[in-house]
Amino acid sequence: MAIPNYSQSYKSFNSDARVSNKILTFDSAASVGGAATEAMTVTGLLATDKILAVTQSVKGAANLPLLGYNTQIANGLTAVWSAAPGAGAVIKVTVLRA
Repeated sequence: MAIPNYSQSYKSFNSDARVSNKILTFDSAASVGGAATEAMTVTGLLATDKILAVTQSVKGAANLPLLGYNTQIANGLTAVWSAAPGAGAVIKVTVLRA
């Protein structure tokens, strides 16, 4: 049985296989509070970015957990909490950019 030849130059493998330079993370501006669903400003986020993760990096004044997100736009994302988070909540958005 022949051993397959998988040789490939490091340079071509490196440029073809890596996506690490396409994974980006953005922090939102602090929330203003007042509603369980809030449009957050996430400067640098594109409407075409594929969201990999959304986490809460700073809890708001009400100390409530982030439940999810929806409605992605350029420089913005709608965050959903269990109730109004209070002022000061910050989310971190990790994306894959094509």
